[in-house]
Amino acid sequence: MTSVDDVYERAVDFGADGEVPAGTPIGTAHLSHVMRVYNSILGGGLGSAVAVVEPDEFERAVAGFRYLGLREIADLLARLVESYGRPEHDFREQRGLEELLSSGDPVSDAFATKAAEIPSDFGLTSS
Repeated sequence: MTSVDDVYERAVDFGADGEVPAGTPIGTAHLSHVMRVYNSILGGGLGSAVAVVEPDEFERAVAGFRYLGLREIADLLARLVESYGRPEHDFREQRGLEELLSSGDPVSDAFATKAAEIPSDFGLTSS
């Protein structure tokens, strides 16, 4: 039987690989896309993430943040990635995003909530 911890670890691995296998449950896929970007930003900031993460991966991560109920982070990330490298880029907002992501563990908390609400989206069975 798959546990919540197993799902989270699998999503981290898929995110690190940058690839989600076909047939992965939708919630796990969303979490994987989030983890790709989340860990890149935590590891070196938004600038580092922009250098290594493809634009379509950011789009999937934004959708994943929204799926997990992290709309504020999703909207801020979308805006910042769009403006990155342009004169209108707001570095205060960038610092705000980085602080939001590094305060506590918002992704893990949102995942736990979503997995409890819709376990089947993660290949879990309700208990």
